Amino acid sequence: MDGTTLTLGLLATLAVCGSWGLNEEERLIQYLFKEKGYNKELRPAAHKEDTVEITLALTLSNLISLKEVEETLTTNVWIEHGWTDSRLQWDAEQFGNISVLRLPPDMLWLPEIVLENNNDGSFQISYACNVLIYPSGAVYWLPPAIFRSSCPISVTYFPFDWQNCSLKFSSLKYTAKEITLSLKQEEEEGRLYPLEWIVIDPEGFTENGEWEIVHRPARVNVDLRAPLDSPSRQDVTFYLIIRRKPLFYVINILVPCVLISFMINLVFYLPADCGEKTSMAISVLLAQSVFLLLISKRLPATSVAIPLIGKFLLFGMVLVTMVVVICVIVLNIHFRSPSTHVLSEGVKKLFLETLPKLLRMSLPEEDGPSPGALVRRSSSLGYISKAEEYFSLKSRSDLMFEKQSERHGLARRHTTARRPPVGSEQAQQDLLSELKPAVDGANFIVNHMRDQNSYNEEKECWNRVANTVDRLCLFVVTPVMVVGTAWIFLQGAYNQPPPQPFSGDPFSYLEKDKRFI
Repeated sequence: MDGTTLTLGLLATLAVCGSWGLNEEERLIQYLFKEKGYNKELRPAAHKEDTVEITLALTLSNLISLKEVEETLTTNVWIEHGWTDSRLQWDAEQFGNISVLRLPPDMLWLPEIVLENNNDGSFQISYACNVLIYPSGAVYWLPPAIFRSSCPISVTYFPFDWQNCSLKFSSLKYTAKEITLSLKQEEEEGRLYPLEWIVIDPEGFTENGEWEIVHRPARVNVDLRAPLDSPSRQDVTFYLIIRRKPLFYVINILVPCVLISFMINLVFYLPADCGEKTSMAISVLLAQSVFLLLISKRLPATSVAIPLIGKFLLFGMVLVTMVVVICVIVLNIHFRSPSTHVLSEGVKKLFLETLPKLLRMSLPEEDGPSPGALVRRSSSLGYISKAEEYFSLKSRSDLMFEKQSERHGLARRHTTARRPPVGSEQAQQDLLSELKPAVDGANFIVNHMRDQNSYNEEKECWNRVANTVDRLCLFVVTPVMVVGTAWIFLQGAYNQPPPQPFSGDPFSYLEKDKRFI
């Protein structure tokens, strides 16, 4: 019986103690908000002319993306607020040694710090977490947020570019007469130093696959020219100087663009008779146009600057357009003939003698008594056509009945007709009359062969002139393409972020270089 009574007494005592422990926070809340008459609409200042100091710090969890077309930087951050409210002080011993009180933010006065350069119209934070209140009246608020801030994009050196983005925080409700913005201060070895950088926890930070953070300083900006009651008088700005990792664009855009552009040099190796010189050049031009269209969709529509890869594509397109014009000229020269154009001696000396030696072109072997004359085998088709022309000069009766007696076996028949003596003049005249048609026919064929060889020789000279122009353009276009490509992309290689975040300020704004107060 005594044991049972003792057990019940212990349980009752624990219950009463537990109820007292659970009600301490409620009693503290009633003390702060009812007994002391806390009003969240009033600033925590003892006098009207006093200002409330608001400390800020930013912790970056993830640099989500930077959309160049929209010029929007998306970040996942924790924005830390700190201030002192004397109306929220209490004696911890009187309230069960409560060292921290957690309350929803809608119960307290807030400094209304917002992201001024937001890009989506949402000034507030994403999630309103509890506010931590300490017995000394210190208030600590660490809400998470996904901010979409505006970031002016400089496309001059894309894809070897770096950007300077910022998150500008200020209070649109209170002016510099009412609150003072500053950076959070921490203590080390008894000395205080401000957090002049964006805090990054290596364990909680997610690396971005496209951008690398180079500098991340933080500054309190005070515009002395603005009046004290102006919202633009003060702000706290967190800067992100980031550099693009260009490997993705090098593999997927730059290398294909360069290879396609250099394929234009192969046009000068194609023979003119293949009929594909102009087609190949236009195909390269169309491929470059497709890549230029892809780049234009990736970057913002700006007229301030032309991106580096856009310069290269425009340079290549202009060069390819010139190559198309050259191909048309080369084809025109190649298919010229003596019946339409006359090859002057100056052109022949320049394009058939001087330039081939300078360009290390192989010259055809010269054969024949006349220098520079090219001996060409006459086509059998020429023989046949000229023979037909020769025989067309004789009447059909002569061709049909000239050897009719021979076909009937009467060619070798001895006639009793009297023939003139062999050595007589009449016999020589008969022999001459019989040989003259054959000699005339032979002379006609020889003259035709000479004319045909001269015609083919001059036509071949036009072909060689076209080949010389092709080789000359190859030696001109290739160095221009190499030098132009190297000059354009070397600009991007030397485009590096500044060694310090701010020009003229030698401070690095890193954790290792703390500036103690």
